[in-house]
Amino acid sequence: MGLRRALRLSRLAVHLALGMLLVELLYPFLRRETQTAIRARWCRLMLTLLGIRLRVSGPVTFGCHLIAANHVSWLDVFAIGAIFPSWFVSKSEIRAWPVFGLLAAANGTLFLRRRSPRAAYRMNAEIRARLGARQSVVIFPEGTTTDGSRVLPFYPALFQPAVDCGRPILPVAVRYRDAAGNRVAGAAYIDEEPLWTSLRAVLDAPGIEAHLVLDDALPAAGRTRRELAARACGAVARLNRQGLSGALDEQRDECVAPVLDSA
Repeated sequence: MGLRRALRLSRLAVHLALGMLLVELLYPFLRRETQTAIRARWCRLMLTLLGIRLRVSGPVTFGCHLIAANHVSWLDVFAIGAIFPSWFVSKSEIRAWPVFGLLAAANGTLFLRRRSPRAAYRMNAEIRARLGARQSVVIFPEGTTTDGSRVLPFYPALFQPAVDCGRPILPVAVRYRDAAGNRVAGAAYIDEEPLWTSLRAVLDAPGIEAHLVLDDALPAAGRTRRELAARACGAVARLNRQGLSGALDEQRDECVAPVLDSA
């Protein structure tokens, strides 16, 4: 286990250094389309170096979407970014992470101060601008991370730009499994724990499958943000339950975060 961790960690360090060189030296001279293509390849290699195999199920629909996913780990961004050229909305704390924060900022991540209605209002303007330019945006509307065993209710606030622009919602369930199909708890990153704890668990794991389960896009026309949040949450919860081993808590197919209508 120690040798595996050391090898993966050394490869990860080289890959992160390469990423820093790319964003500092090449990105300023490249079109966004070229940047996103490079980022997708970089994300795929990132997963490979960490011993993670990416699997995608369901209809892969490209085009302009508001992509709504459950949030399990810091790995989610690499798994989704390996498939979809898109902007990501992340918590503002990530900006301060060593290396990862710099890479996220250089790749156009939109940083959101959570539990702030004013910050959510400003973020909606940012998302609206990108959807209006036909660029997909990824949101994690649970507002926090979980261990992946279930999907929390979605906060509706960040669904408003999809309503305003008439862009469909693409539900995506993110799951992490071992070779036997069991949930890998070590892949989860819970807010209060140090990043190194989760990274070490991933480095030590013999093999992890990052599984993206996709559903048909949900049209935004004629629906409120609360309706869209509830439908997207129900779809992601259903996708997350498919094929899970072990007993899970029952969850409604229609769910939405109560009271606080913010990210």
